[in-house]
Amino acid sequence: MMSTAELTELIATHLWAVLSAITVTMLLLTWLLWSGLQRFGAPLTALLRKWIDRVRPHAKRLSLPSRVHGMWRAVRQLGIQVLVSIAVAVAACIGFAEIADEIAVDEDLGRFDTSLSDSLSRHASDAQLRVFAFLTDLGDKRFLIPLGAVVALYLMFRRRWFLAAIWAIATAGGGLLNTALKAFFERARPEWLHEFAAADGFSFPSGHSSGAFIVYGLLAYLAVVHSPQRFHVPVAIVAMALIVCVGFSRVILQVHYFSDVLGGYAFGAAWVAAWIAGLEAYRRRQGAIQA
Repeated sequence: MMSTAELTELIATHLWAVLSAITVTMLLLTWLLWSGLQRFGAPLTALLRKWIDRVRPHAKRLSLPSRVHGMWRAVRQLGIQVLVSIAVAVAACIGFAEIADEIAVDEDLGRFDTSLSDSLSRHASDAQLRVFAFLTDLGDKRFLIPLGAVVALYLMFRRRWFLAAIWAIATAGGGLLNTALKAFFERARPEWLHEFAAADGFSFPSGHSSGAFIVYGLLAYLAVVHSPQRFHVPVAIVAMALIVCVGFSRVILQVHYFSDVLGGYAFGAAWVAAWIAGLEAYRRRQGAIQA
């Protein structure tokens, strides 16, 4: 069985191949999830409603609190997109907690972090570092904040006041909460011995990773909701490619540990999924009112 040191040496010496494999895997999973929702979303929703309708008469006979019956009605009305988003948010929160529990230096993930950072410091070339120094700027607040402002202004120009407010609150709130999490965990950054990137402050979770996930993820959601179906998969693929490249650039530049990026992804996924669940519930309610 390959040791941790051997595994991290393999990753560091075959960096492009490993990153390509990770990117392709993430894109494939994104495509499968999205295609599955498009193809099976309506049948699953119908099946869920049918199952609830069968169970509901039996549940009414039980001496359950009124809140439980209210939950049954809410689940029946939410729809598969909202339920999947809620499930993703809960799973991501659990994942974040598990990652946070494993970042100590005496844990397996903590040892992998240190070993990978050491291996990258020996094997990452200046050419590779230069490329990832460019990619990492796509997740920097100096880029994401102006991008977020442009999106908000565009939404206001289109008189989408509600979406503009939600966009501003979700993106700014995600950044502030990430900063609070950094202060809570107080994890020191790894040492880096190059001048291609600079970073200060605490390390966990990665702000670039969570910021990219939140901004590009929510932007992709808005683009998908307001664009023809033929653009949905390309939009999701571009967003996922940006998220993967920004996150792993932080590891390759050695300004974050691997688990910092995983934690940033988990936090970003939970945050985005929660907001999407709320927006989808709002859209369904508006549609029901207009109908």
